[in-house]
Amino acid sequence: MKLPPRKPKEVIKISTTLLIDGDSLLKTAYHGAKRVYANDEHVGGIFQFYTILRKLIVECNVDRVFIFWDGPESGKLRFSIYPEYKGNRKDYTYDGPSQDKSFDVQKIKVKQYAEELFIRQYEDITVEADDCIAFYCANRKENEKIIICSNDRDLCQLLNDSVSIYLLDRKKVIDLDNYHEFFDHHPANAMLIKMIEGCDTDNIKGVVGVAESTLLKHVPELRLEKIDLPTLLKKVNDIQEERVKQKQSRLKALDNLLTGKTKGSQKDRLFEINQTLVDLSHPLITEECIEHIIHLMRQPIDPEGRDINNAIRMLMEDGIFEHIPGGKDGYIEFLMPFKKLIEKEKKEFTNKKELL
Repeated sequence: MKLPPRKPKEVIKISTTLLIDGDSLLKTAYHGAKRVYANDEHVGGIFQFYTILRKLIVECNVDRVFIFWDGPESGKLRFSIYPEYKGNRKDYTYDGPSQDKSFDVQKIKVKQYAEELFIRQYEDITVEADDCIAFYCANRKENEKIIICSNDRDLCQLLNDSVSIYLLDRKKVIDLDNYHEFFDHHPANAMLIKMIEGCDTDNIKGVVGVAESTLLKHVPELRLEKIDLPTLLKKVNDIQEERVKQKQSRLKALDNLLTGKTKGSQKDRLFEINQTLVDLSHPLITEECIEHIIHLMRQPIDPEGRDINNAIRMLMEDGIFEHIPGGKDGYIEFLMPFKKLIEKEKKEFTNKKELL
């Protein structure tokens, strides 16, 4: 008896999505290309932003790109919980995240280019880009691989088998396999450590006298395995009790950890408040923001009114082309990754339209 032919196994195509922390990338680009001028105007932010972006699209074989921006009241949700949040930033106000007019102008132009290049982008008034990225990662498609682009180490909390992060200052993609090349702790402990030590960048006060090095010195297991706060505190308490038995003095930093002593306004709610501020597994996000992100994730980009030729015209007007080596061939090569991205987005739009 002849057996029927086997059905070929269905091959599930893995797509790669690039999530850009827009302000983080633009700040890196802006300050990294200070001498790039055209028509007596600084354009280094625009030029370097898209230079880095095209490099990532090529090297990571990206299918879709999302840029998430911090809005004019970005951080307000955390500020309402912890009034000192980002209070140490001279350039930070809730009327706008920057007081640098050149930066703001280039930010507007980067957004305009993105529209013509079929790059999805979103800016919420109050929700921070980190939280938007965290929500996206938690709701990614089953066959979707994600690469985050940022300088923000907080986003390392989101790493898993399907999510990696390109750290702009390291110029390398960090994943679970190479995490220990860059950090001394187990990736699952990133949030716990920040919750305890606080964050100077965001002006979040932690436990007095306790830094990551303190924790790793006394609880080296943090390097190798996931540890939760109750387990950590028990280990620290055991250390202190053993010291007492050995007639040694208790370590003040460890006592501070056990009592949650801080110089911040969190007082006896330090761990509770800091976890709310830093835990991206529970992003601070509004229902309106969630609706917008889901729509952005699921709906194809309407090509009407968008054209790469518009981006070419803008690049010429802004004087960006004069910084791309190779003349006409050079800028064609520069735009090729974006052209491929546009073709993918147009194909998705056509396919969805045909299904309706």
